[in-house]
Amino acid sequence: MDTTALLTAIAGGDATGSTLAVRFGVSRTMVWKGVSSLRAEGLGIEGAAGEGYRLVDPVGFGQATLEWRCGRRVEYFERCGSTNIEAHQRAIREPGESGGLLVVADGQDAGRGRLGRSWEAEGGANLLFSLVLCPAVVPQRAASCVLAWAAAMAHVLDLRVKWPNDLVTDSGAKVGGILAQLQAEAERVQFVVLGVGLNVNQTEFPSLPDASSLALLHGHPFDRAELLARLVTAIEAVDTRGAPDLDPWRSLSYTLGQRVRVGEIEGIASGLRDDGALLIDGQPVLAGDVELVAV
Repeated sequence: MDTTALLTAIAGGDATGSTLAVRFGVSRTMVWKGVSSLRAEGLGIEGAAGEGYRLVDPVGFGQATLEWRCGRRVEYFERCGSTNIEAHQRAIREPGESGGLLVVADGQDAGRGRLGRSWEAEGGANLLFSLVLCPAVVPQRAASCVLAWAAAMAHVLDLRVKWPNDLVTDSGAKVGGILAQLQAEAERVQFVVLGVGLNVNQTEFPSLPDASSLALLHGHPFDRAELLARLVTAIEAVDTRGAPDLDPWRSLSYTLGQRVRVGEIEGIASGLRDDGALLIDGQPVLAGDVELVAV
């Protein structure tokens, strides 16, 4: 049976086994099996077949929980190679129909950051997702859209943004990374796959001493499904028509005002151009890794 619809019904109350069986046109045994499936995702549901079911703990992570929280169809994998690869392949197969597609994995085997670097994350503790977006912009404006989406997420998470693709703490410790893949024609963007890796409940980073997580920052674990729903809502609320407003990024920037080096260019990160280029002593830089330079 449709376990997402079952969860929605239980969360809404008045969910006896007989009522649910009639609503979904199944036996009480099938309802019980559906509830067992929801419990396997970590959800706390009281009751038994023939009695009323009640959602007492909404913290879970799985297909039904994610769809219930996010209010949309979710492609969920307990483990996959890369959510970006899965989302990109689906978007290519279904052109014009993939906007809003959300792919989520509890663990990844081949997650990638910028410049081909691996993105390692402890399974069952973090958020690894890709969202397909269709901004009505020319390809030259895609980078500014990604910055605007990053700022929207940073606002939800109470983090800062580091040019071009990191979510960091006030001290610069990395909490999340973004990898955007663009599919475009000469005059228009067909879609952007926005891939996000976010350290949520992981508390040890033996090979990444400069990393942190939301749990380490706040001292408690987070409901990952509920957090994902808020992030997706914030991303999709960004107005990308024409040229997105980058002032939110500027106000949350960890990079601006710092002395930095990108490749062979060194100087003060003095501004952000509306096309997403970082200005270093007034010189625009369109791509590269930012290294802070001690004064």
